[in-house]
Amino acid sequence: MPIVNIWWRRAVAYILRIILPASLLSQLVGSVFCGRSSPGGAIGFWIDCSSAVVVRVISSWSTRNGQSWAHRLLRIQVLDQDSNLSISGMRMGIREVAHLADFVSPFIGFLWPLWDNGGRTFADKIVRTIVITEK
Repeated sequence: MPIVNIWWRRAVAYILRIILPASLLSQLVGSVFCGRSSPGGAIGFWIDCSSAVVVRVISSWSTRNGQSWAHRLLRIQVLDQDSNLSISGMRMGIREVAHLADFVSPFIGFLWPLWDNGGRTFADKIVRTIVITEK
């Protein structure tokens, strides 16, 4: 399957399982504790960061057979690059932490699969995983 086909699925899965829930949680927490959905400043920063961590943990805990709910929806799976076996929720959590490398490289790490022979992000290279379409 072409790399671009897998890449867009990965991007949509990331938006569905991390970006949207973290944004909604952040707005909810901001509304409840600060009276507005985007408090801004240091408090807003910490609410955003905490929301992202909570969503990543929940996503990792819900991982089964190398797939979160969004991966299952988009028919992709995360495998160990050496054994081709699906990864555990714990390893998915480690991979989520490794995605920091994709962020700190001005998001180049997320685009890297478009020209990488193995179609891997920086996080995939660090944790030694690959993403495939479900068979």
